[in-house]
Amino acid sequence: MMSPAGRAAWHGGVAVALAASALQMWMNLAVGIVGSTDNPQNQGFFGVVVAAAACAFVARLQPDGMARAMLATAGVQALLGLMVATAPVTAQDPMGSGGVLALTGLFTALWLTSAALFHRSARAEPLGAALAESDPA
Repeated sequence: MMSPAGRAAWHGGVAVALAASALQMWMNLAVGIVGSTDNPQNQGFFGVVVAAAACAFVARLQPDGMARAMLATAGVQALLGLMVATAPVTAQDPMGSGGVLALTGLFTALWLTSAALFHRSARAEPLGAALAESDPA
């Protein structure tokens, strides 16, 4: 059984991951992260959310696996951002390479925050072990 602190960190990790996913999907569907919603480069940003879901499935939502899954998702997000930002067609976009990098940096930070919360949850002492150690008998 997970300690209350571990449980709170796990819920926080889930909340941040879901917020990052929802925000990225909403932005991509509403206006497009790169150019308009018709821009094929935007398809990759949907792929980041799919990758996060697939990694979470493989991790079986366990804290240690979820920490690695969100770390991997942050890596995918960062690499995609670098690829899109350095594409010649992005320079013609009103937001430009700098805007794509800034937005990708925000999402990467969210994924890393989620990973850190899951890591904290995984490292939290189980409730049973904490109670056993505090019992002087």
